Amino acid sequence: MASNDTVVVILGSTPPTTVFATQDVRLDGSSPVCAYPVLDFDATTAEYMDYFCLLQGYDGGGLTLLFRYAMSSAITGGVRIEAAVHRLADDAEDLDTAHTFDYNGVTDTVPNVSGEVGYASVTFTDGADMDSWADGEYAVIRVRRDPANAGDDASGDLELLAWAGKET
Repeated sequence: MASNDTVVVILGSTPPTTVFATQDVRLDGSSPVCAYPVLDFDATTAEYMDYFCLLQGYDGGGLTLLFRYAMSSAITGGVRIEAAVHRLADDAEDLDTAHTFDYNGVTDTVPNVSGEVGYASVTFTDGADMDSWADGEYAVIRVRRDPANAGDDASGDLELLAWAGKET
């Protein structure tokens, strides 16, 4: 598979039982109004969303997760977007036990107009950096905004529109 083909298939999402991003809509000025579904990640409390995913057609390179977002009010500063991979290995993963998430992230400069779309990428190298996730396996990708990070100084919610994953 070519390195630019999408290899992370998102099968569904579920918020954790606490500190989760909330569903919202961003309305445009069209008539009739278009409502863009977003997930709001708070500026003061780390909030999370879990995605159940399949790695398909993976050749053993790194992974890049491509995030598309807007800001509810900020027009200056940075926002910290982080993601972690939790592999669900065959006959080796007990879903009933606690799991550790090791995050990779990026601090992105927010767009200079509230509502403009920002593009941010979080990268993982092959192997332990992505929990040794292999082709044909399932995993949970946990996404969060980390407002405690010194680079996250943008006010208001981060509004996640979408994300995708590709091999790099």
